Amino acid sequence: LCRSNGKVLLFREIPAFVENGPKNLLTRIQTCAEELLSHATAIGCEVKHLGLGTPGVVDATTGKIIGQSPNIPGWKGTNPKKYLEPKLNTPVFVDNDVNVMALAESVFGAAKGSRIAITTTVGTGVGGAIIIDGNLFRGASGAAGEFGHTTIIMDGERCNCGRGGCLERYASAGNLLRIAVRMLDDSMHDSVLSSALKQNGKLTIKDIFDAFSKQSDPIAERAIKVSVDYLTCGLASILAVINPELVVIGGGVADAGGTKYVRMVAKQLKERAFAPTKKKLRVVKAKLGNRAGFIGASILGEHI
Repeated sequence: LCRSNGKVLLFREIPAFVENGPKNLLTRIQTCAEELLSHATAIGCEVKHLGLGTPGVVDATTGKIIGQSPNIPGWKGTNPKKYLEPKLNTPVFVDNDVNVMALAESVFGAAKGSRIAITTTVGTGVGGAIIIDGNLFRGASGAAGEFGHTTIIMDGERCNCGRGGCLERYASAGNLLRIAVRMLDDSMHDSVLSSALKQNGKLTIKDIFDAFSKQSDPIAERAIKVSVDYLTCGLASILAVINPELVVIGGGVADAGGTKYVRMVAKQLKERAFAPTKKKLRVVKAKLGNRAGFIGASILGEHI
């Protein structure tokens, strides 16, 4: 529950249980919304509308999910707006999750005051969004900003979207973990990551960035650099198309890596990018953290 100035009045979080299907997920969203609406009534707040940020390509005018979301089985084709509005008796607006995050960063966060900005999130996947003159640019069918599904390697490894060579397949958290494990297997030198892998049977993104930031581990640094190479390869192409003044980096990998990771992205992006596109370019970390999504969703009604 947010005020129009972005201030958060109430925050609740529940597991999605996406494996139980889209109808169950919609019911859980409804339950959350009812609790927030009840609290708003109790403190005398008028709720003008509800906003929903979701993975997948969204038709923001109808509220329908029109593009697949591999992490939510069966979600494509559902219409949260159509389902929720009559049950909650309140206008509902729906958009892509990175779009609403970018909107919050544009209005209240790291991109405030910027005319042309792109936001990318690096985590389980690679998401993107485009802000032009304070407005989300959604494209002809709502799919603008899907940076993760630009092709960086022809006939490359298969992505969850079904195509090969996508940026998401190479720059996501999962591939960073795979790169680090391969490097450990090939290395003849000791690494603090070896201990973490032996102790837990797997690595986490936190393990890699702790080894990089706190212990200057060479394998962690090399793995991150390769991941950033992939990311900046994709982003350099986006710069040549959109020519933004600002790139905002968010998501779980950026949160784990912090300022040091963002500086690495900025350095490699400026080395790789087409020269005229980097003259006025700044690269910054997202400011609002994991609350950006629902803060952006809360003002979505003014930006459809």
